Order: sequence, then C-alpha cells, then structure tokens
Amino acid sequence: MARDPVKAAQAKIVIQRSGDRCAYPDCGIELSIDAQVAEDEHKAVGKVAHICAASKGGPRYDECMTTTERGSADNLIYLCGPHHDVIDTQLHYHTIDFLRNLKARHERTVARAMSHAMGKVGFDHLELVCQFVGMGDERTDDAIVIPIDIKEKIELNSLGSVTEERIRIGLAKSDEVEDFIAAIGKMRPNFGNRLAARFKKEYYGGFADGLSGDELFEYICAVALENAGPVETDTLRAATLATVAYLFQLCELFEHESPAA
Repeated sequence: MARDPVKAAQAKIVIQRSGDRCAYPDCGIELSIDAQVAEDEHKAVGKVAHICAASKGGPRYDECMTTTERGSADNLIYLCGPHHDVIDTQLHYHTIDFLRNLKARHERTVARAMSHAMGKVGFDHLELVCQFVGMGDERTDDAIVIPIDIKEKIELNSLGSVTEERIRIGLAKSDEVEDFIAAIGKMRPNFGNRLAARFKKEYYGGFADGLSGDELFEYICAVALENAGPVETDTLRAATLATVAYLFQLCELFEHESPAA
C-alpha cells in the first residue's frame, strides 16, 4: 500500500517543536546521542510517527485528510522507539484525540522551557547558532533593510499567534544579538550580511519546498539549531529563536512589503 510521504522539512519542524524529546507522557527522554570522539557524528534516535496513518488500513487512518495534511507536522509526533511502536499497536487507548492532546501539551511545555531559558542566552550560545554562517560561502554587501512595524510584518506573512509570541520572546535578546554580530564583525568583516545571507538561503529553500507562515518560521529555527552543534539545550533553542527573531525584525527574513497591485 502506497504511503503519503513526510517531507524532510516537516520532520524538522515536528522535531523542533518536540525539543528533541519523546512527547509521550512521563517519558520525555532525550532522542539524540552525542558523539564521544571527534570522528563520530551526533546521532538522532527518535522516530517521527503519524497520528493519522500515512496509508489506507494503517493506524487511525482518516480518509478525509489530504496527502499534504497527512504529511504535515500537525499530524506528526516525535517519540522514542518503544512509544513509537506502542501507539500503533494499542489502538483503543492511543486514539487520535489522545495523541493530539499529548502532542499539544508536550509542545507547550517545550515552548515554555525555551521562553524561561531566554534569560540565560549569552555570547557563547549565540556563537554556536551563528556558526551556521560558516556552512555557506555566500558573500553580500547588501545594506540592511530598514525595519517595518513588527505587527504589520507578522500580518503580511500570515503568521499565527504562537509564532507572534515566539518572535516577541526572541526580541527580548535583540540587543545581545546585535552586540554579538557587531563584535564578530570587527574580526570577520561583513559577518552580519553573510549571516543574513545564510539564513535567507534556508528561507528560500523552505519556501521552495512548499512551506509558508508559521511552518516556514519553525523550519528556519530547526535548521539553524540542527547546525548549532551536537548538544541541544533549552538555552541553545532560545539563542536560535533570538537570532531568527532579530533577522525577522530587520526584514532579512520573510516578506516586508505587499506585492505590487
């Protein structure tokens, strides 16, 4: 039986929302194993599971859903191996409503933890996030765009209330991000523009993959975090959010003017 595919971008989004931890109640185990020697790589061991099955006859299959809906992060949940298996075998207990509710509770908990960790963000965390710039060879001397009102830009890009709140939380550290970029810029000329160009590349990549609005914002955060080193913490997630929110404010990411009529 053919399965509706899960795009890599959607998988990144659900892992980002789950904080790299199993979403099952009273589990919360970290789903990555850090490399012990330089020659090895960081290993993600979690499994992305469907709430409503990807193919007809699968657990909790909903024939009314579209292919896009089945593969969306909203229909996915990140779990450890045992809990991934159990939700697809004990079906009377693991209903659609049960899984959607536990997913929502877990993702709210992750979001709160990241918000509380924002106060701990320092230059060392920002350095890990901004090493992202070293992954590309983009060079640009483009001037920074003058910012527009944040609320106006949020509405222009159809961002929801959750993303709006995350942006505002991230902007609490905008001065620190600006100071960090300025400090690095003294040693690495054009660092700020190169950083923005690297993030723009991921923005347009996600857009080309069919993402928009809230999903696109989360995707950018997920890719940046993925490349910020092998150890993911709430503080590092907060630093990632602060950096993306800063670039959003500067109009380096997302549309900042309506298309010409």
